[in-house]
Amino acid sequence: MLQLLVVDDEIHAVRGIKAGVPWDQLGFSKVHEAFNIRQAKEIFGAQKIDIMLCDIEMPEGDGFQLLSWVKEHSPDTESLFLTCHADFEFAQKAIQLGSLDYMLKPVRFPELEKAVRNAIEQLEKKRGLIQFNETYKHYYQLWESYQPMVVERFWQDLIHRSIPSNKVQIKEIMAKQNIPYSDTALFVPIWVSVQRWHKKLTLREEKIMEYALRNSLEELAVRKEANGQIVQVKSGGLLAILSVDPGSKIDKEKLTNELQGYIDACNHYFFCDLCCYIGTPVYTEGMLEMFESLVTLESNNVTQTNKIFFLSEQRCSYDTFPLPKMNGWGEMLKCGCKGKLLKEIDHSLDAMKQMERLDAKLLRGFYEDFLQMIHHVLHYKGLRAHQVFSEELLSMQASSVSRSIADLRQWINTMIEEAAGRIHSVDESQTVVEKAKHYIAQHINEDVSREDIASHVNMNPDYLTRIFKKETGLTISDYILQERVELAKEMLVKTDLQIGSIAASVGYNNFSHFSKMFKKATAINPQDYRKLYETYQT
Repeated sequence: MLQLLVVDDEIHAVRGIKAGVPWDQLGFSKVHEAFNIRQAKEIFGAQKIDIMLCDIEMPEGDGFQLLSWVKEHSPDTESLFLTCHADFEFAQKAIQLGSLDYMLKPVRFPELEKAVRNAIEQLEKKRGLIQFNETYKHYYQLWESYQPMVVERFWQDLIHRSIPSNKVQIKEIMAKQNIPYSDTALFVPIWVSVQRWHKKLTLREEKIMEYALRNSLEELAVRKEANGQIVQVKSGGLLAILSVDPGSKIDKEKLTNELQGYIDACNHYFFCDLCCYIGTPVYTEGMLEMFESLVTLESNNVTQTNKIFFLSEQRCSYDTFPLPKMNGWGEMLKCGCKGKLLKEIDHSLDAMKQMERLDAKLLRGFYEDFLQMIHHVLHYKGLRAHQVFSEELLSMQASSVSRSIADLRQWINTMIEEAAGRIHSVDESQTVVEKAKHYIAQHINEDVSREDIASHVNMNPDYLTRIFKKETGLTISDYILQERVELAKEMLVKTDLQIGSIAASVGYNNFSHFSKMFKKATAINPQDYRKLYETYQT
């Protein structure tokens, strides 16, 4: 439970704060009160204060002095200021000293409660990091002194096919390396696979935490089984090999309880989710095939976390699930119906999750169909994937995205958020069309193409043509002709330039072509247009 200290020289303010917020519901077992800095320091000396709510002006010093003292003597305490001073310099100094918030009196109790909840969240994050660092340091020291054993290397060589799965050759190698197994020994493999880490780890940190998992698994497997062995096969996976007597049966209930306890401990102390896959007893030469069966079982588990699976209990047949038709999803994305689209996808993924035998192959098919739909929509909108998605998102492999429903759901949500945001900005077509018009005006004397204009506004030419005509009623080429003719008309009546020069000024190097296009637009050739205007003036 948490403890709060309220420091304020106004007794009514303190009483009001204590009465105005349901502190017990927020997790506080005690709310202390102090009316000056001396009393506050005495309370800190006798109690562990988690959060301090403090005024600035008080007897025997101000709140800034108290906060500086608290940071030195109780660095884990989170502090909030509640004061009458609406002064930027005061607020700035409070933040510099490490205060999480700066609130003005009279404060509304919901606002105060929100600030305190934020302080609790920061406190929990800080304590979680401390716990992680302590755990990491402990297992780092163990890891430094760890050296692979000969027996483990034997199993690694067998799993990695450096040793052939041949009974005679295996027996010769075991004799040569003094491996303490007989050729009639039976073994039960348990494949332990990390599904995800709760915290983002560096590669080094991940290696250390994997050793922590190994160390705990050794306590479970090796110490309870005389010839038990833990083998590091690959990153994120451990193979526990238990020796069993021929003719004996595995106590599934006991093993399940022990492994579930291990999983729960890993969730809590090592910040990860994992599953355990248990094989059937095999001789040494059958270990490779059994291990590959467990890895296949793991790859097909895309819905369940922190579970235990016995290979002997798995069904051979697979359920069928028709992948959803995503044409409708594409239309929703085109129209900006992001909320409805996300609900539809969640419903489909939830339906898939209910399948008892949903596997990685089906999940990958879902991923590939969704990716195809996204690219189709982007192409329709005149966008390219590298313009829309971050490099990190594009670099994600299908194998990592389709490891589980949760991973796929997170990836899909991110893809839709980024795609919908970019599509929304593109659909602000007035801005795009105006940019296109401006570019045309700037290059009216050049042989400008729709591809040049599309490149300038960062759009697909076909899509730009569609939205341009939708807004202006003209194709891009008709609009360019219209603008050139209007400029030529103005130059014909307001200047004495030769018609050939005017033609060049509006992008026509061929005089006859200019005359033809001008007449097409005005029903009169340039010379007659100038004469007609001169006659009208006279």
